[in-house]
Amino acid sequence: MIMSDQLRTLDVKSTSGTIVKPGELVDVVEVTPLTLNDRKIYNLLVDNAKQDIAKPVLHSIDKEALRLSRNSDERVDSSIMRLMGAIAHIKTKQNGESATLRVQLLGKNIEHERNDGKFYYSFDPDLRDALNDSTVFARLKKNVMLSFTGKYGLALYEMVEKRINMNKCQEEFSVQEFRNLLGVPKDKLTTWFNLRTRAIEPAEKEVNQLSPTFRVKIQGMSTPGKGREITHIVLKWWHTAPDGQDESVKELTYSKQGRKARRNGTVEQLIEEQQSKLSHLLSDQAIETARKILINRGYRDGVQQAIIIWEEKFQGQAIPENPNGAFIQFCKKIIVY
Repeated sequence: MIMSDQLRTLDVKSTSGTIVKPGELVDVVEVTPLTLNDRKIYNLLVDNAKQDIAKPVLHSIDKEALRLSRNSDERVDSSIMRLMGAIAHIKTKQNGESATLRVQLLGKNIEHERNDGKFYYSFDPDLRDALNDSTVFARLKKNVMLSFTGKYGLALYEMVEKRINMNKCQEEFSVQEFRNLLGVPKDKLTTWFNLRTRAIEPAEKEVNQLSPTFRVKIQGMSTPGKGREITHIVLKWWHTAPDGQDESVKELTYSKQGRKARRNGTVEQLIEEQQSKLSHLLSDQAIETARKILINRGYRDGVQQAIIIWEEKFQGQAIPENPNGAFIQFCKKIIVY
């Protein structure tokens, strides 16, 4: 039972550029490992449900809104199947005591067979009850969330967005707890060296590259008097200065090509990325208008793919005076196969 003076997560509204994700769905231990695409699609489903997520209703979303790549239909179908079969461990309360809820992340769902149809979905009743009492949440920036190329980086980003406004700036975890929260499969990266070099360090670098508002540092620690074995992990976070914000915002406007190299400092920034991408110039209204045009014309790859093709068309050219109008006109003429 929540106290009357506590703000419920369900009372916090998302914006066009942010997703409000209940904290119970952030620090989730995946019994069934999920992919990067699975996590992104689940976030879009949570965002679409908004304040109704705890209600016993069938939510609906355009199938096109869940397509993140060219292999969209196959990937979305695979992700939905994994989400339905995923059993997650969620920290909650039972009769006033800390407890673990084991529950499916996604419940019954139905989808139209046509590519431009709707996807209808629901959440498990026990999960809805837990979310109804939620008072902790992460406000995810949608463009940041969709820019991650590594599953562990996205998991770490969500963890810190949940904690960034708490009255602390660090938290300690056992190695196993941290593995679980990153979503590292049980039989993978079993040594500290492999965990650090293939999961923790890449995640830390990607978060610090993409997040416009905070930075993170992860340290492996040993227990005094018990040798050099890493027994626990300390996660630290802090708000960035304006210069750091500028660099991260700029990074989000670049193509994913070359992002890993820039993150690792191994090559000079690619010439073709000296200009900012055009997508950040488009209004939500223009994107929605373009989406409807593409659907009416039978274009199956989705509006995000159309934006990528449109940006490639202007590569090395001057930015159009009216980006919104230029993109809408482009969608009216885009080749439909």
